[in-house]
Amino acid sequence: MTRPADLTRRSLIDGAIDVFAAKGYEGGSVRAITQRAKANQAAINYHFGSKEGLYRAILRLAMEAFSEKTVLTLETIDTIERDEALRLFVRQQLLPLLHNRRAARYVRIFAWESVSPSKVFQEYIAQEEIPALVLAERIVQRYMAVTASREEIMVRAIWLAQLAGPFVRNFAALSRPPANLSVDTPFVERLIETLSSLAIAALVGTAPAPKASASRPFETLGSAAA
Repeated sequence: MTRPADLTRRSLIDGAIDVFAAKGYEGGSVRAITQRAKANQAAINYHFGSKEGLYRAILRLAMEAFSEKTVLTLETIDTIERDEALRLFVRQQLLPLLHNRRAARYVRIFAWESVSPSKVFQEYIAQEEIPALVLAERIVQRYMAVTASREEIMVRAIWLAQLAGPFVRNFAALSRPPANLSVDTPFVERLIETLSSLAIAALVGTAPAPKASASRPFETLGSAAA
């Protein structure tokens, strides 16, 4: 039998995920969380120590969820052709919006953090690896020259990791004016292909150029004409 304390803890987590997904960490108030969870602030302090402790618990759950259920992992990524790996990466960022409510809310929390990182999140990622950023870095490395600097790789990896952010963050509003999009499974599939194609085009532009021929270009053209 589930204990009342366990039920309260679960309710607080579910309520906090809803609130933080809708408002972000800074905008998500303890009052809104306790109202949604039908609990009080003392329960948050008892189970998590503080709002910060509750948020850290949710971040941990989110990281574990994405690590366990993704197709693209650090173990598989190098066995997949680079363009396909990028497409799978974008797909993982967007499909939770349609197929898993909790995962969709986790994605929205990360989208808020991509816009305005909270102190809690910054401290957390200083201690823990962020799967999406680690995967993005590995993908970007496959498009870059071996001489590319750490800065060049990380700037592109951060950009790639946040590529789906605006769509995730504003998912509920996309079907309303001014966008008026039909936000359904076919739309998400098209969005995956569009964002993937744009990302591939951008990263291919950073790939090393083919080595020039040792002969002078005009002599080569002349020989071909002859």
